[in-house]
Amino acid sequence: MQELGTGVLVWDGAERRSDRYGTVCLVASLSSKGKVRLVQAKEGARGHLVAIVKETRQSRHIGDLSHGVFPKTPEVGQKITLGEGTMFFEGESVGLRPDDSRSTQWLDMRALYNAHDQTVTLYFEELSN
Repeated sequence: MQELGTGVLVWDGAERRSDRYGTVCLVASLSSKGKVRLVQAKEGARGHLVAIVKETRQSRHIGDLSHGVFPKTPEVGQKITLGEGTMFFEGESVGLRPDDSRSTQWLDMRALYNAHDQTVTLYFEELSN
């Protein structure tokens, strides 16, 4: 697995509003808006985006009411697979394009809300061809 960075996992509100749920980013702390610089390796490779929980707290997010998905606090050490697809970067955010060309819910929404506001180390696990 390729380590991409460590920080508090969040995403831009446009991801929820558009229903794409395609990218995430890391911030240094809940009080910081500054994004953690991610290792931008393996762009274009196919695999899983994985978050390993380092520190937990209750998420500040209410969830996605239209989909009935709400945050749950994970356990320290828990491995959360955020999705599968082809890795890409948008600035300091990372995402996965799905293989089926869908335009919404590129990442696993339930996994995202379980990882939201948690301190994680983010990894890319490349799939073998």
